[in-house]
Parts: sequence; structure tokens; C-alpha cells
Amino acid sequence: MKSENPPQKANIDQCIRNLNKLHKQRLGFIGPFIGMLLILLFGIALLPLYLFLLFFNVVYFWIRRQKNIDPKPYFNYDRHNIAHLRFADKVWCEYCEWANGTLQWALAITNEIERRYCPIKNQCDPHCEKAKNWREEFLNYEHKPEDIDRYYQDRYLQESNLDD
Repeated sequence: MKSENPPQKANIDQCIRNLNKLHKQRLGFIGPFIGMLLILLFGIALLPLYLFLLFFNVVYFWIRRQKNIDPKPYFNYDRHNIAHLRFADKVWCEYCEWANGTLQWALAITNEIERRYCPIKNQCDPHCEKAKNWREEFLNYEHKPEDIDRYYQDRYLQESNLDD
């Protein structure tokens, strides 16, 4: 009877430790511990934002009679299904998904508020436009007063959900 080897697991932590032998971090052996602590503190700092977004997304957009921003596209918890990752690595992958998803969802909500209340592009260098691509439909910096009225007539009122 053949003895099967157990499936090989990837060890992200070990890969990073091996790389750190070549690329020395600051603070020696205590650096990774401080880094881990900072990552956990970042998650603790994000938790109130996430909870507030849950509340804000429902209440604010309901008051405005506007469709709320669906959080689903910003959160895709699937990396725990990767068989070759260790449990600890799967947990960290899901943490990163939650943290990035929270910030991207917050940005999407903020973008929508900006689109409603200040749909005017900045006068800035090209790098600004690349970083702020949600502003593609905004009015140009150099616009006429009647352009604002047209913008709101074309977009704002038509997009509002007028059902109670």
C-alpha cells in the first residue's frame, strides 16, 4: 500500500522570515512583533468606521431617497478556501479583505456624496485625474453656471429613488 504524503501547506510567515534574512527590517527581532501589533491596532481603529458605515449607508441614503451603496462588491471572503494555506495565513488573508473592503466601501460612499454635492473636477495635474477616476462625469473646473443646473437635472433627480 502506498503511503500518501499529506498535502503540502504554504507558509507565508516562513516565506517572509526567509526574505527578512536578505532584507533586514528595522528594530531587529522585535520589528515583526511591533508590525503585528500595529496591524492589529489598525483593525481595531477600522472597526468603529465599519460599524458606522453600516448605519450611515442605510440611514443617510434612505433620508436622501437614494439607493444605498451595496457593500458586497467590496468584500469577497474566499481566500479561506485555498487549501494550501495554513489556518493563520487564511485568517490574515480574511483580515486584509475586511480592512481593504471597509476602506474601499467608505471611499465609494464618499464618492457618491461628492458626486451629489460637488460634481466639479479639480484644477490639477494629470496625476489627480488618474487617482480620482470617479470624477469622470463631473463638470470641468472651467464650467458655466448653467452647467451645474443641467448636471442636476440630468443626473441627480433622475437617479433619486422617489418611492417611499
